[in-house]
Amino acid sequence: MGLHHSTLKAAKNKYGPLLSEGKTETEIKEAIAADEKGYDEAGVAEIFAAIVDSDSEDQSNGGDDASKVHTVVYQFRDKADQKIYNSGDEYTSGDPKRISHLVKAGVIKEK
Repeated sequence: MGLHHSTLKAAKNKYGPLLSEGKTETEIKEAIAADEKGYDEAGVAEIFAAIVDSDSEDQSNGGDDASKVHTVVYQFRDKADQKIYNSGDEYTSGDPKRISHLVKAGVIKEK
């Protein structure tokens, strides 16, 4: 079934920096396995895969979408800061996944 998304996100945030520090796959998996939450083998693999996926997305995206300014097409409330954005407003976010989701949904468009 997999880990709950909030558990996965917390573990990614906790152990993700190990990858950028140059730790090996084995070292990262050992650190995850030693966590007080007692992740099983499947949980360790899921967390490691999420860390690697997140890292490769960051590198392939280069932050381009997140750093661009977008125009709001339809009014929405941003779940990150609870601000209401109206049609015609400029929208910027540091989260490339959020930008991608909003563009695909047609809520914002590239300026």
